[in-house]
Amino acid sequence: MTKFGQAEYIDFMARIFADKISNVLEENEKQNFNGRNTEDIYRKFPSSKDAI
Repeated sequence: MTKFGQAEYIDFMARIFADKISNVLEENEKQNFNGRNTEDIYRKFPSSKDAI
């Protein structure tokens, strides 16, 4: 097992955090994009029944 010094450990943890936060942000952006598309589609119709 590799031994980490304090600086290496902090760098390692920062990289893991950056990877995880980028995945979370990607998912959040996809959900926001889908929500905006849905709002744009339904905004054109007076009722959701008319959209089908």
